[in-house]
Amino acid sequence: MYTNPLPFDEPAQSPEFNKLLNQYRVSLQVFDRPKAKLKPEDILNLLTCRDQIQVFMAERSLLSSQQLLHLADLDCYLKKYEVLIATHLDLEAWQQLINPPQISWWWFLKAPEPRHWWNEYDWLFNTGTLIVLTISASLITDTATRLFSGGIDLGSTLVISGQSLLALLAGGGALTQAGRQAYERILSRLQINKRYWQEASFTFALILVLCLAGIHSALPRFAETANLNGATHYQNGKLDSARKDFNRAIALKPDFPEAHFNLALVYEDLLRVEEAKAQYQLVVTQKELVNCNAASTAYCDDLVIWLRAHNNLAELNIVDENYGEAAPLLQAGLRKLEQKGNGETPEAKRLKYNLLKNLGWARLNQEFFTEAEKHLQQAARIEPNAPDPFCMLAKLSEAKNEKQKALPAWKKCLTKAQKNPIVLETQPEVNQWVAQAQERLATVENKREENAQS
Repeated sequence: MYTNPLPFDEPAQSPEFNKLLNQYRVSLQVFDRPKAKLKPEDILNLLTCRDQIQVFMAERSLLSSQQLLHLADLDCYLKKYEVLIATHLDLEAWQQLINPPQISWWWFLKAPEPRHWWNEYDWLFNTGTLIVLTISASLITDTATRLFSGGIDLGSTLVISGQSLLALLAGGGALTQAGRQAYERILSRLQINKRYWQEASFTFALILVLCLAGIHSALPRFAETANLNGATHYQNGKLDSARKDFNRAIALKPDFPEAHFNLALVYEDLLRVEEAKAQYQLVVTQKELVNCNAASTAYCDDLVIWLRAHNNLAELNIVDENYGEAAPLLQAGLRKLEQKGNGETPEAKRLKYNLLKNLGWARLNQEFFTEAEKHLQQAARIEPNAPDPFCMLAKLSEAKNEKQKALPAWKKCLTKAQKNPIVLETQPEVNQWVAQAQERLATVENKREENAQS
């Protein structure tokens, strides 16, 4: 459906406005003179004439299209001489004097600043800024991933928030229009010459990446704190909290034997045996600890952890009946312990006892009775009050069909377990051996009573 357009009456031309346009046109003729004869008064008259036109337009909203087109042509002509106006008249001083509105654009004409030779290298600093900011983003991402690996907490959140804020302050000016404008205002307030803004951006970005690198290099210290928190939670029976803390410590410092070992202990308590084995294996295979010896003590700070990981991993393999994997681990631990020396300390004695006891246990199940007996007797001499070696010596004698020889060992197994009942609760295998000892000794006693009655 078509309708006829409504008639539109073209506004009549205003004589007063034509007069102002004519004055404006005449004033623009000052640019036809040689530059040497151009005076500030002429330019000022021109700008005030343009002010009068703007005032008239504000009071009279309806103007003819021809008048508007004529004004647009004159304004274009004025803008062509922007540089000439800005260089012959101190526009900033006049802006402060008359305080023109932003719509009066002719008072805000600017001459382009002369390009300094130093600015030819701006592209180089801009490129460097982007590269440094990219490195900063990578550092923030890696730090955040590690800190939040064990869950979100207040400390981690504050660290990442601080890093992100620094990155926004340094990167917003280079990557976003709004940020660039705000950034330029900051540089202006700092009274930094515009010629050196790119250099300033690069310097700020470099300071940022150095701060982030410092935080990133401090992650191992955070790891030690997380490990200590995990140990406290573990001692208090808070296994899930301990697991999170140890995972965070490992994320912050991947080559952290103590944290791996502690996490393995947690997994053992949670009956997640395969995960415990994996953590023990990570400790066992650490090159620095493998290369530790008496002549090079620099790598031996965590040697005790390494030896305990050998023992615990071997014990889990024995329980799983992987005797062939357990024995080499125990032998390697004993060799390293001999190399280290200081075997008379209580801790070294306890380690040696556990390694010998478990090696005797593995050899017993492999039916290498001579070697098993040797290791178990050595373990019994180190810890004469422990029931484990005597229980296994009794089993060894029975396996060799030496039942009479087994009886004294069964008696020691039972007696020492009764004096130390905690082992019955913490070591299932000892609990089973003590039950066997009671059965064997009860059988002998019953037979003795039967013989006495007969």
